[in-house]
Amino acid sequence: MVIKKKGFQPLAFKDEVHYLTSSTVRDLKTTTALDFAFQSEGRWGPLEKTNYISSLILGMAPSKIVICNISACLKAAEQDSYDYHYFYNWFKQGYKSVSIDGNNRTMTISEYFNDKVTLKKGDYILNSGQVIHIDDSNNIWSKHPLPLRQYIENEVSVTVTEYINATRQNLTDLFRCINDGMSLNAQELRNAILCNYAAWVRKIKDLTYNSMLKKVFPTEKQRIRRVVDDYIVSMSIYATRGTDKDIQGASKTHAYTDDSSESQTTKRAEKLIVGFSDFVEKNAKSNLKDSSQLFNMFIAYVWLEDNGYVLKDEKIFYDWFMKTENRRAADSKTICTTNTGESRTYQSCNRTMTKLELKARCDYILEDLTKDILQFATKKDSQRLFSAEERYVLWERQKGICLATGQPIPESEINDDSKWAADHIMPFSKGGLTSIENGQLINKLANLKKSNKLPEKR
Repeated sequence: MVIKKKGFQPLAFKDEVHYLTSSTVRDLKTTTALDFAFQSEGRWGPLEKTNYISSLILGMAPSKIVICNISACLKAAEQDSYDYHYFYNWFKQGYKSVSIDGNNRTMTISEYFNDKVTLKKGDYILNSGQVIHIDDSNNIWSKHPLPLRQYIENEVSVTVTEYINATRQNLTDLFRCINDGMSLNAQELRNAILCNYAAWVRKIKDLTYNSMLKKVFPTEKQRIRRVVDDYIVSMSIYATRGTDKDIQGASKTHAYTDDSSESQTTKRAEKLIVGFSDFVEKNAKSNLKDSSQLFNMFIAYVWLEDNGYVLKDEKIFYDWFMKTENRRAADSKTICTTNTGESRTYQSCNRTMTKLELKARCDYILEDLTKDILQFATKKDSQRLFSAEERYVLWERQKGICLATGQPIPESEINDDSKWAADHIMPFSKGGLTSIENGQLINKLANLKKSNKLPEKR
């Protein structure tokens, strides 16, 4: 049967059997790129590793290690296409292949030859009929009896399947087919889509896991099963679209296309998510444990950023938010009604991300936020730079002396920004106004060292 389809090309691959001790197999861990779209970080514990190596030596581990050849796939890809850039990125890092299936096995083989994985204890009968007894004294590779080592070197093999003309979509489909018998969750399936957005999500997850995500997703299972990645996708969609779109399965999957709005606005989303993560790391207390609380706080944080506010005191804002969040969660009033006539409280809206319920919870948060905002935030000045006239007034007020270094400032150099900076005493990023009262003309290097530090209290 021939399936005709635009751009259709049968996948080409070859199966090769390699001895377990061959350089091809032993070096797979270092020559094969591990793309977390297909592979998880090592999930096997000591028992699983021991069982695999023991089964391999007994000829009872027939599963293939599946990879794709980077150089061959580069040649098959259209020049300057997304596929070409994907494979070229691995190629320039020095890798020969990309792993599709078999990361745990590859890691275990490498660790076995470095004496980090043990064989099961017991009697091993070689083809010659010789019996080798394995116990605590000889259960690692370097301590194996010579006949067993020779048997492993000459008899034990692994099959490596190598694809030579795969595209990014092929790799995604291969991963899903190979894992068809496994129960993969929606985010694990999305994670297997090879696009720039998928790589960006994994990067942001890594950047913010310890500082933010671990507080509400504390278990290793949640991290490995991509629950934290799913959360970053939700934050990204909200940063891009606000309440104009639901944050559910179809919307998350659509974000994983090369030309989606989310993939085109990662710079904005990264600034907001990483900035919020830093805020959480500095201010969150042990009472922040719920993922919906964290997301609701992100809603408030994004609104403040988008509307030109800066926090005068981050800790006061955090405490205010947690106090009002508890009150909102306990409120039994209806804040929206679904199309089927069901009433929703704030707490019930927190359990879903439909457009209606997301907007209702957002509106409730912003109602409290705008009412109390002056307790912890101030509006940024729209004008960041001092004018030439204002710089002259600052120079006159300082009697021509730099307040940071004591150096004289020549009148001819007042507007030379390469030497003298018109500085905000209370940093602009912290809400400081561009005003004579909040300004000083100081040495450029001194200004760079000061950065956005708050002035010392006297």
